[in-house]
Amino acid sequence: MSEVAVRWIFVLDGDYVYNIRSHLPSDWNEGCAFIDRKGQRRLEIHPNGDARVLTGYAWDGCTPKFAFFDIVIGTPDGVPNQVTKKPKAYYASLMHDAFYQFLDANLPLSRAQADRLFFEILARDRFAPRRIYYVAVRVFGGVSRFFTRWKRSYAGKRAPL
Repeated sequence: MSEVAVRWIFVLDGDYVYNIRSHLPSDWNEGCAFIDRKGQRRLEIHPNGDARVLTGYAWDGCTPKFAFFDIVIGTPDGVPNQVTKKPKAYYASLMHDAFYQFLDANLPLSRAQADRLFFEILARDRFAPRRIYYVAVRVFGGVSRFFTRWKRSYAGKRAPL
């Protein structure tokens, strides 16, 4: 295997905000935060619908992936976006991972809504195979979530903002 490895491929170097108002319940008017099992605040959803993933959040991009002899093998994250210089699926996979992490912590979104947001961000960032990736998360997302609980702490809680 590789000599030096990291647990996560990406680590967010500044807060990232994406408005999810159109996906929230029509009467949504509260703010809430989501805290991982270590007590670290990772995600906030504000009354105006801004979902904010906080600096330091770490994830693998689009999964599944594994490292073999210093080569990452698995689902590609795409070519760099001309504007952000990040892989085209970077922000979609970030938001999707954060939402999936807190689905069981009373997130005001369903798994299907999290998947639709994934597709929406892929479309915004002009990721060509977005339909294939969307179908994959719809078909395999629930199963994948079940099997990856060992790596990502899904034990989280919801707290007031």
